[in-house]
Amino acid sequence: MNRPAAHSSAPSPAPSPAHPSAQASALPGFWPPVAVSGVLLILTWALTLLDSLALLETTTVATLLAWTFVLIEVPRMSRKQRTPILVLIAAGFGFALWASSRGAELDLLKMMREHLKLVMLLAAVNFIRLATRLYAGSKSTGLRSFGLTFGGMHLFSSVANFSSLVLIGDQIQNNGRISPLSYILLSRGFSLAIFWSPFLSMIPLILEQVPGVQMQQVYPWSLTLVAVGILYTLLEARLRYNDELPDYRGYPIRPATLFLPAVLIGTLLITHQLFPTVPMLVVVSSVAVLIPTLIMFSRSGLKTGITTLQQHITRQLPNARPEVSLFLAAGFLAAGVKSCITTGLISVPFEQTSALVAILTMLATFIIASLGVHQFALFAIFAGLMHDITTTPTLMAVGYIMGVSLSMSGSVFSGLNFIVQAQYHTQSRQMLKHNLPYSLVMLIVTSGLLLVMEQMGIH
Repeated sequence: MNRPAAHSSAPSPAPSPAHPSAQASALPGFWPPVAVSGVLLILTWALTLLDSLALLETTTVATLLAWTFVLIEVPRMSRKQRTPILVLIAAGFGFALWASSRGAELDLLKMMREHLKLVMLLAAVNFIRLATRLYAGSKSTGLRSFGLTFGGMHLFSSVANFSSLVLIGDQIQNNGRISPLSYILLSRGFSLAIFWSPFLSMIPLILEQVPGVQMQQVYPWSLTLVAVGILYTLLEARLRYNDELPDYRGYPIRPATLFLPAVLIGTLLITHQLFPTVPMLVVVSSVAVLIPTLIMFSRSGLKTGITTLQQHITRQLPNARPEVSLFLAAGFLAAGVKSCITTGLISVPFEQTSALVAILTMLATFIIASLGVHQFALFAIFAGLMHDITTTPTLMAVGYIMGVSLSMSGSVFSGLNFIVQAQYHTQSRQMLKHNLPYSLVMLIVTSGLLLVMEQMGIH
């Protein structure tokens, strides 16, 4: 088992089985290089931020830059990444044309900017890796080693995003593969972090798409579910994997590794208290770029820091191509669906939301995502359908988050599991085997919790 040095910097993980360079070799010679894409994405971030702060009206320019990035980068993606993006865009066009045939105005530019602020967020969180450091803790074995590694993975992934899967996965792999305990540690440690981390995509999505939601009312319940998920995983490790657990050697991390998450979250909370009227998405997108960049400059010095920042923008930032393209495509589809709702072509079978609606939405998200539809695209569709009838935003937020979280860990088609498959050769059948009991238990627990919340008068 690999044992790294106590201090290592974060590499850029390969988020897909096919490296972009393999795709790029088939592109014509005049095709823009990835450096151009990086500049387009950082300009999109800057212009969207200025527009969100009401300093400049730059939505149209930022939208066109974002979609130009997608146009340039789609050919560099693997077929598994490219196919769902193209399907979502085509479906969005289909819904928009259907609505247009019934008299709705076809505004493609409006459809294209549906998830522009989320692109700003995705570009911003990529800068966190500039200051990410992983410090090895003391060696141990058994349940203690598993628990400490699981907890460290959970906290570290709250800001390191998909980088955490590879950074920690490489330390607990054995001959290029990971054991069942290591797999559930990686998949659940990451997927549970979306319940509370504003630097992952789900919380900003909830704030953007669920009308009337207040995260201070959601957090007590979402954190309760995180605790249930962690306790279940520890108990499962003890009972289900008892043969592997006694000799398990994980990768407990030192508290110094959590310096960056602590600084980021602390800065975020302080900034939000000082400027409560500034949208949380804007605060997160600003802090995620500013703090890691300042830390990087303090460590490297001005000259080296400028070079590192330039290389990050021109080489590493374009690696966000799958996430950026997927979110824009999902927003495009959501806008098409909304136009059909507005014209009465699609009706929702409910007049208002409730615990039952939240449960059904959660189950639908998990089941459909398990068949291959991306969980964030499903969230965009369901949130669009429920937008005008959402009378219980807290209940719906909990249902949405659990459906997406379980889809990330339990669906063999999720980005998380694609990375694990590519990096550590884990079979789809084994993924299902290791996560299905956990998924079923969490669905039952969350359903019960939603019903209890409704009885308590929580909306």
